[in-house]
Amino acid sequence: MIAQGLIKSAERKEDRGPECPPLFIGTMEKYRELKFVQRDNGDSIVIYPRDMLRWQDLISYKEATGQRISYLETEIIMGLDAIFEGREDG
Repeated sequence: MIAQGLIKSAERKEDRGPECPPLFIGTMEKYRELKFVQRDNGDSIVIYPRDMLRWQDLISYKEATGQRISYLETEIIMGLDAIFEGREDG
């Protein structure tokens, strides 16, 4: 019927999650660097999550990279990790 022009095809809206506020993009990048390991297999990039983050992981990351991590950023990173680790708990 669509080909005959009797009805229009339904427009599908792309499902998208909420956007990260620009203020927290740097924090999200730090979280990804801390939490995930990337492996390039030539054809694709595979992402593996590390174990649950600990405060010592943030301290080690800060010392190794020389990046500043504020108290707010540490709270956000640890909160994101708690959500990620508890995702299967309901």
